[in-house]
Amino acid sequence: MKRRIAPQLLALVATVVVVVPRAAMVVDATLLLDDYHLRVRPDMEAELDSLERGEFAPLRPSPHIRSLVAEGGRRRRRVGTAAACSSPLVDWTTDRIREMGYSTYKTLYDNRIIQMPYVYKHYIHRHSEDDNDDDEFFVSGDQTKELKRRHRDAVSFWREADVDNSVIDASDDILLLSMHGSMLADDDKLVPAIMRVFDFDATADVVAFAARIRRIVEDLPGGYDNPLLTMNAIATRSTHGTGTFGGHDDERRRVKDSIIIGDGVLRFLIDSGLGSSGPDFVHAHEFGHHLQFRLDMAVPPGSAYAHDDRRKELMADAISGYFLAHDDGADMLEEEIGVFDRTAFATGDCDEGEDDHHGTPRMRQCAAIWGASQSAAAVRVPMLDPDVFVRSFDAAYPRMLDLDSGVCTLVSEDPSSDEPGAKGREDEGKHPSLQDIEVGSWNEADDGEGRPGVNLGDWL
Repeated sequence: MKRRIAPQLLALVATVVVVVPRAAMVVDATLLLDDYHLRVRPDMEAELDSLERGEFAPLRPSPHIRSLVAEGGRRRRRVGTAAACSSPLVDWTTDRIREMGYSTYKTLYDNRIIQMPYVYKHYIHRHSEDDNDDDEFFVSGDQTKELKRRHRDAVSFWREADVDNSVIDASDDILLLSMHGSMLADDDKLVPAIMRVFDFDATADVVAFAARIRRIVEDLPGGYDNPLLTMNAIATRSTHGTGTFGGHDDERRRVKDSIIIGDGVLRFLIDSGLGSSGPDFVHAHEFGHHLQFRLDMAVPPGSAYAHDDRRKELMADAISGYFLAHDDGADMLEEEIGVFDRTAFATGDCDEGEDDHHGTPRMRQCAAIWGASQSAAAVRVPMLDPDVFVRSFDAAYPRMLDLDSGVCTLVSEDPSSDEPGAKGREDEGKHPSLQDIEVGSWNEADDGEGRPGVNLGDWL
């Protein structure tokens, strides 16, 4: 059933006339919140700030990003040293910012507009238990079916691997949710989301701010479908009464964890020629964070990692690679593994001096390859318990940071031991494999409007 906002609020929506002269719609970088007497709620500020630390999180406006946008054209540098590091994800995102204009992007960012789809999905949306819920749609019917199937497989795989049921038990329910910019067009969705984020003086101010948001978004390239509005993939850990189902009539449904994948992330993967197993890798990476939540991850005794965020992100890459390559997991073939290890590469960053650094492109790729290698018959037990997997990862982690070929080279399974097609993509054949795509031609993917995608050959 479609969620409706309160009747008295609907009356306000219907009767408040917001007059905004077209001249006033020239977007600048001022803080629009002040115009509407809105203040970020203290209990929301830390959570929203944490969204900025994900690998797909929107780039924080800064003089550096502004200079990249102003440069025009993609810098073509090869990865070899930290000084030469370049991130395909950052370059793609910078191109999208350039299309809308830096000032417009800064307005979206500073006023929390690009976080509204997440707030709606996490706090407002009423998820149906029906696996065919139309609200959970991931770009296409085939991709939706694929991700839902992978999600069920991941729950089953890690539940079976968890020998003492201390990590994933029978009562665990991790929801798979989609995130769309189209929610910004609907007052029934946008107004409650604004109310969840901000303290306000009058409901009329909230309604007026919603109208202002719609005018800004409608002027973006692609309007409500602009990928930067939903450029995130998030593993949410809910708490009683405030999580995904905060406010739901059934208290048991207020504490569910979820994986939220935005349309913008899927657009990046498709534009980058990674639309086959790339979404599967992103999903399994976020599922890896849920294992970490349950393991209550901490720095191992005797270790002093400078970047624990980096360790957790590389571990999630390894968990993803392990599940996707394992015979009892997604059972991907070597060609599909080649796509998802390039996905890991594409999501790396170059901010090695920052506390929230997640790993360079090469480190991310190495971790995914190491995880996939643990599934090979020559080196694995039938299934590694999550605790055992973490210990194995921590032992290999220093070598990943050094890009040691001993851990960064794929250990392939004996082809004779594999049963082809057992658990590969259900829509296999509809996406190009590495055999079909030359590295130098990966920029031929576009969105149907002639816009080039990312050429990973510039970085690999």
